[in-house]
Amino acid sequence: MKKVILRTLVLAPLLFLASCGDNQEDAAKAIAPTAADIELAANLLPTDPLLAAKYDRSCRNCHAQVDAAAPLTGHQAAWATRFDAKGADGLLASTKMGLKAMPAMGLCNDCSDAELTALTAFMAGRKD
Repeated sequence: MKKVILRTLVLAPLLFLASCGDNQEDAAKAIAPTAADIELAANLLPTDPLLAAKYDRSCRNCHAQVDAAAPLTGHQAAWATRFDAKGADGLLASTKMGLKAMPAMGLCNDCSDAELTALTAFMAGRKD
C-alpha cells in the first residue's frame, strides 16, 4: 500500500508537468510567427480607408509588433486559436472590455461594434 501511495505522489506531478509542458510547447511552436508573418503584419492595412485609419492609430501599435505579445495582424494560426476558443462575439467582448495588456476598446473609443468586429476579422486574416 505504501508503494502505491509513494508512486502516486511521485509520478502524478511528473506526468502532469510532462503533459502540460509538451502541449504548451507544441502550441507555442505552432503559432510562433515566422519572419514572413512579422513582415506581413508590418505592412497590412484594411482596404477601407476609414478602417485603415482606425487600425493605423489604434491597432497597429500592438498587432504589428512581435514584441507586444498581441497576435500579429495576418497571422492566421495565432488568431485561429482565439476564434476557436471565443468566437467573433467573444473576441468583440474581450476587445470592448480589454484583455491582459490591451486596453478597453483597443484604444479605438470611437469604433462601433461593427468596426471592432471588422478590424478583428481583418487582423485575423478572415476579411479584407
